[in-house]
Amino acid sequence: MRKVVRNLVPHSLRAELRRGLRRIQDTQRRIRPTRRFASRSDVYPIRLFEHSSRLLKAVPDHLMPLQRNKVRNLELGCASMDRLLLAPGEVFSFCALVGRTSPRRGFVDGLEMHDGKMVGAPGGGLCQLANLLFWMALHLDLEILERHRHGLDLFPDDGRTVPFGMGATVFYNYRDLRFRNSLSQPLLLRVRVDPPRLWGAFYSNRRLPFQVEVVEQMHRFYRDDQGAVWRENSVAKRFTYSDGRAARIEQLAQNQGRVCYEIDEGKIETRDVA
Repeated sequence: MRKVVRNLVPHSLRAELRRGLRRIQDTQRRIRPTRRFASRSDVYPIRLFEHSSRLLKAVPDHLMPLQRNKVRNLELGCASMDRLLLAPGEVFSFCALVGRTSPRRGFVDGLEMHDGKMVGAPGGGLCQLANLLFWMALHLDLEILERHRHGLDLFPDDGRTVPFGMGATVFYNYRDLRFRNSLSQPLLLRVRVDPPRLWGAFYSNRRLPFQVEVVEQMHRFYRDDQGAVWRENSVAKRFTYSDGRAARIEQLAQNQGRVCYEIDEGKIETRDVA
């Protein structure tokens, strides 16, 4: 029945229905993400964590114009949240800050996934910014309230520095990235497009008593009984403490996704059968 509805109801109408439902849910739950920004006189001198990712990655030639367009979308996304101030207990919402990605607001067609297909759509490519924010939030051990990821491995690794499965896909407003500042100190967010990379960092007024390392385990490619190639791994957070406490490991995720590109047969394992 769900597949029949998807085929009969246009994607745009389904999206608007889900957006309306999400607004009702947020009102009922009294969710009020922060929109407070630091002034130029506010000083947060300690950089807690930073990360960057390459803006243009290897994609098929016919997709490169959409890949270049996403840079403009990322500039607008960064402008909507740069210098955001997140006090203890406050909630960050990607969709609340960026808003609807319409051409009227300057967003252009970038790569976006609809119904399992890569297409051009206004605001496409903003997931790269969500990916960066999610990765930084993990390293500060912030409370992740909402996060979605693609069930597909869309493109081959191209200078990847983050484990497979650590993305955060967003689509206004019902696929959001939300996290809470669960620390006892304020956080200042800085993000910008700094060609050839997208850059972000969290700052504060004092250092954290711990460090987080996100580690990948048991990574592999395998082929299922129908011949499709899949990728899977396990990801954990390793905590180390400045006060001498013993390090600890916290399991984070088990990831799996169907591979959508050609891969060397030598990298594909035979899946174990129970």
